[in-house]
Amino acid sequence: MILGFDVSDTLEALNAGLFVSPGFGTHPERVLDSYELMFVTQGRLDMFEENRSFPLLRNQTLLLCPGLRHGGLLPYAPDVNFYWVHFRVRHPGAGHRWVGVPKVASIINPDGMTELFCRFISDQESGILDKVSAAHLVALMLIEASTTEQREWGMRAAPRTRAHQRAPLAQEIQAYIDGNFRGPITTSSIARDFHRSADYLERVFRRHRDTSILEAVHIKRVTAARAMLRTEGRKNINEVAFACGYSDPGYFRRMFRRLTGLSPKKFRSLYTRTHINAH
Repeated sequence: MILGFDVSDTLEALNAGLFVSPGFGTHPERVLDSYELMFVTQGRLDMFEENRSFPLLRNQTLLLCPGLRHGGLLPYAPDVNFYWVHFRVRHPGAGHRWVGVPKVASIINPDGMTELFCRFISDQESGILDKVSAAHLVALMLIEASTTEQREWGMRAAPRTRAHQRAPLAQEIQAYIDGNFRGPITTSSIARDFHRSADYLERVFRRHRDTSILEAVHIKRVTAARAMLRTEGRKNINEVAFACGYSDPGYFRRMFRRLTGLSPKKFRSLYTRTHINAH
């Protein structure tokens, strides 16, 4: 089942939060007058809506509809966490930017979805979240949830070329980066380990990945840093930089800002004001 939403200017965001399981209790049965998007970040959550059941796992979303009874099927697992946001559609059918959102979706970019929820909640808790920004953040959440269904709605990117599909060497280089990014790594060091010339590897990787090997290293390091800044509050920024392969914290800060648009300190602050509920 796919639900269509116009994400141009018809959404009205209400509120959002992070649920952290207390280890007991069950999600209440209720009927809302708004949509609710739930995003499980840890554990398993068993929900129902009318006569349908939805066992949700980590990095999955569930879209609940207004006017339909929903609730929990089983008591909360002790490790379950999920984000939630309520929203309404103000003028159904009035706009022109439609996405198809499935009832349950496995999120391809869970870090991106988490950051959208954290920005919404942080601005909500600090009192600076205006209606337009809130609606845009919800629209981006719906777009993230729609990714796996975009083919049916005519919005999926063009299929990868045969060259993209047959890129074992580029895949091996990326796997090498993924496994070694925390240490000193350069195009030349990769070339030595692959027994190929650096220029050749660079051409192959850029052709199939649309980026340079060095840029891929930075992307991997900053992605790891984002996860650490969200979850490891005891580490300071310099320690995060060192743990992700940067010997110069100042350079790390510059690369982080270039790739995310935020300083590491500002990025971390998005996660310090979070409305947490356990009931």
